[in-house]
Amino acid sequence: YMGQPPSHPELLDWLASRLVEDGWRLKSLHRLIMTSETYRQSSQHRPGAAAIDADSRLLWRFPPRRLAAEEIRDTLLAVAGRLNETMEGPGFRLYEALQDNVSTYIPLDEHDAGTYRRGVYHQNVRASVVDLMTEFDQPDCALTTPRRASTTTPLQALTLLNHAFTFDMAAALAARSQQADDPVAEMYRVCYSRMPTAEERSLVDPFVRTYDLAALARVLLNSTELIVVE
Repeated sequence: YMGQPPSHPELLDWLASRLVEDGWRLKSLHRLIMTSETYRQSSQHRPGAAAIDADSRLLWRFPPRRLAAEEIRDTLLAVAGRLNETMEGPGFRLYEALQDNVSTYIPLDEHDAGTYRRGVYHQNVRASVVDLMTEFDQPDCALTTPRRASTTTPLQALTLLNHAFTFDMAAALAARSQQADDPVAEMYRVCYSRMPTAEERSLVDPFVRTYDLAALARVLLNSTELIVVE
C-alpha cells in the first residue's frame, strides 16, 4: 500500500525459483545477475528510451552512481599517486583528540602520508566531523545505516573545491603528470582513462598557460566524470 508494484514481477518470480533450485546459494545468484547484459550495460543516454521511461525503471541503462564518501577520498588519493595501500594494522585518524572534562575532536588542517590509507581504515568517532566525507553523506557512526543517502548540496561542491586536502592532491597530481611528455594528456589518462578531446584541448591549453597544471588538476578532481560511476 505504501509503495509501488515491482517493475519486473515475472523476473522476480524466476529469480526466486532459481534461488531455491540452487539450494539457496546466494553467490551463484549474484554471479547470474552481475554477468547479465542488463547489469553490465553502460549509462549511455538513449532519447527514444528516455521518452518512454525517463527514470529507467525498466532498466534500459545503468543508473549513474556517485561514489560514496570514502570512495571519493580514495579516488583523489589514487589519481594523485598518494594512496597508501598498506593493509591491516592500526588505522588512522583525520582528527586530533583532546581530553579535558570531555573529549573534543578537532579535524586536521594538514594531512600527512600516515593518513593516506584507504578510507576503510579511518578510525571514526561519534563526535567527530570530517568535512569532506561528512558532506558526501558518510553516515553517523552512532547509528545503523543499512542504506546510504546520496544527496546533492552546495556544500559538497564548495568543500571539494576549497578543502586543503583537495589542494594537496591537486599539487600531487600536477607533479605526477609533469613527468610525462604531455602533462595535460597524462592528467586526463590518469583521471578519466582516456585522452582529452580536441574541444577539451582548445579550452584546457589556454587555461594551463594562464594558470598552471595544479589549477587544471583541481578542476579535474572536481569533475562529475571522476566521482560518478557510469
